[in-house]
Amino acid sequence: MTARRVLITGVSRFWGGQLALRLEAERSVERIIAVDTQSPAVDLKRTEFLRADIRHGLIGKVLSAASIDTVVHAGLIVDPRRAPARVVHETNVIGTMNLLAACSAGDSPVRKLVVKSSTAIYGASPEDPSLWSEHMRRSAAAGDAFTRDLDEVEDYVSDFRVRKPEAVVTLLRFANVLGPEHDTPFARLFDLPAVPTVFGFDPRLQFLHVDDAVAVLERAVVDEKHGTFNVAGSGIVLLSQAIAMLGKLDLPVLPFAGSDLAMSLLNRVLPLGFPPHLTRLLQYGRVVDTSLLAQAFPGLIAHSTAETVDAHARERRVRDIADAQRRRVRHEAEMEEFLRGGATKTAAANGHRPRRSAGTKAKKTASRTPRRPVRRRGDG
Repeated sequence: MTARRVLITGVSRFWGGQLALRLEAERSVERIIAVDTQSPAVDLKRTEFLRADIRHGLIGKVLSAASIDTVVHAGLIVDPRRAPARVVHETNVIGTMNLLAACSAGDSPVRKLVVKSSTAIYGASPEDPSLWSEHMRRSAAAGDAFTRDLDEVEDYVSDFRVRKPEAVVTLLRFANVLGPEHDTPFARLFDLPAVPTVFGFDPRLQFLHVDDAVAVLERAVVDEKHGTFNVAGSGIVLLSQAIAMLGKLDLPVLPFAGSDLAMSLLNRVLPLGFPPHLTRLLQYGRVVDTSLLAQAFPGLIAHSTAETVDAHARERRVRDIADAQRRRVRHEAEMEEFLRGGATKTAAANGHRPRRSAGTKAKKTASRTPRRPVRRRGDG
């Protein structure tokens, strides 16, 4: 097998960084170039970092100069807290357009493309099928900016397939991911002591363990798997079941009509950053068919949806215990420092001079009193 020369976008964020770490251990990967506007958040050994913006047209020169044969587009921004809305749109749409235009150019060495997308492209509405397969499409127009961006991104991927039919194209639609080190809207929602839900609704949901997600992304780079794949843990959980597994309270305060507005108001009070397309998921849910993934990557998904939620609950409890332990140790250290300093340090900090004992004051007064000369007998 020919050694791969891989370019990864979005290395400053979780997916690009974790993929680069995995590929560094792959013998079949000869060279890794990571492209982003910010430095990687992880310690990379043999990955070459290039500070560049895929929204600009220079990315084609990078592909040719480094003889890149495999491009992994992991740079889509799916969390609204990561950047302003304009930057999110330009990165997702304009950046993808420029990148794929460079990959499909006549002199481009790229022969393989892997794109990380999302099951959010199916939307969430009361008319949805009970199970989404990869060939299905929404009947209604996108109801939010992020889903519209996904539509455009996947249109560009389809155009690339037409322009370069000899290339291997792997499009991965990921379900919502949970993991201890991955900050997502659902992780932030589940961290609340009481989880706000839509009154009268208990949707079916799917989740994907973060380790399984990275493993699928890695195998998509190493293996030759052409096609579109839904990526999610097997089975489903009801939202109420997930909340109970996490040991949280179910708080049905979001109204049936206007749940998006209610969640936007909640986002102003709490730092959730919970986007509209996920708010509709709290109402109508979504379940995707993963049989194609199981055929292409057998045995790669190790956690079911229920196991993913259960693992997330355990890891969050361990994290909370560790945080409490660190706070206790810090408070004990502050108390010990106070006791070592004693009352003198406290008095000085309050702007008062320390009080002297009576013996010390008498001794200092005596030392300042001049000694009278002793008159001896016989002196004039």
